[in-house]
Amino acid sequence: MLSEPAQQIINRYLHLPFKNLSGVGCPYFLNKGNRVRGGLRALIGKGSPEDIREEAMIISLRDKIELAGLNAEQLKKFLVDHRLGVDCSALLYYALEAECRARGLGKLKNLLRFPTQNPWRKLLIKLRPVENTSVRVFAAPENSRAIALAEAAAGDFIIVLNWDPAEHYDHIMLIHDVTRSTDAPPVLHYTHSLRWATDGRYHHGVRQGTIEVIHPAAPLTAQRWTEQGKTDTDNETFTRAQRAEKIELRRLKIL
Repeated sequence: MLSEPAQQIINRYLHLPFKNLSGVGCPYFLNKGNRVRGGLRALIGKGSPEDIREEAMIISLRDKIELAGLNAEQLKKFLVDHRLGVDCSALLYYALEAECRARGLGKLKNLLRFPTQNPWRKLLIKLRPVENTSVRVFAAPENSRAIALAEAAAGDFIIVLNWDPAEHYDHIMLIHDVTRSTDAPPVLHYTHSLRWATDGRYHHGVRQGTIEVIHPAAPLTAQRWTEQGKTDTDNETFTRAQRAEKIELRRLKIL
């Protein structure tokens, strides 16, 4: 299982830190296609739970909306309508940042390698590491290595590259726990941020699922995936993984 600080990050995304409304999960928001550069983290899908809460408070004051008077469904709608949410790579960054610190490894941005020699880009990465750490950065061989299912541990991640060839979408999922027993197959428990086509406008965001390893020597897509009570072709995370150009279990080299 992940360290307590990393678990707390995940829990705050699952239950955003709004007073009296602890059951509101963080929406999914992907800035791709919006052409917003240099914006506030909370407005481009890169905010921490606290960033998102603070920006929501600022917007509510501007628009004279009393957030304390909203129920959970209304608050989720407010967040989505104002493009407040997190994408998959930012969620992973904050959780692994907390994990690295808990293990005494220091800041994640100092442990990753970014493929650029441009001095200006290097400065941007130093100043805005979360915004510049994509799925492809985590997946780069300089930063992580592929591992077998039998090796899976908390802190590992699953990369799903180019699951939509038309849009070139990538995805990443954090393994937050692995359960093993002598009389049952191992189960990988994952956390990610995603929007299914069946979610509609407001029901997407940070959530969790499991991958039951029923065929240890087979690929990830040969295992049993469960999320939102859905399995097999009813599980959109699984079907996207099936049609991806590449899907792989990886581990940061520094862990």
